Amino acid sequence: MDNEFRDDRVCFVCGEKNPAGLKLRLRTDPKRGESAAEVTFAEDFQGWAGIVHGGLVATVLDEALIYAAAAKGLKCVTGEITVRYVKPASTGVTYALKGRFLEDRGRIVLAESVLVDGDGQEIARATGKLFKI
Repeated sequence: MDNEFRDDRVCFVCGEKNPAGLKLRLRTDPKRGESAAEVTFAEDFQGWAGIVHGGLVATVLDEALIYAAAAKGLKCVTGEITVRYVKPASTGVTYALKGRFLEDRGRIVLAESVLVDGDGQEIARATGKLFKI
């Protein structure tokens, strides 16, 4: 199954070859099992005027989960994600995205992620159950 999952650098979130993508550069800390990036959503990613579509917020939170697991050397896909939206994200504003590995349960990996603004205020958070591949 692992052969079916290869990175051709066209991922919508992190792929530098995707002209329509976010091109996030997620950093990882293997010792801590963490991922981090800065994200600024262009106007193209809005739902309501000036407000980032909630699906895009969930998408970057999901990516941070996967990268946090990868920081621990685990190749995973998302099995379940729960997102808690705290307040709307605005287009054109830079946010900090952070992911953290929580636990390896054999086939399942638990992780969490958060999107915060420049004042450290939480915008949204996610918890995820990831399947190892």
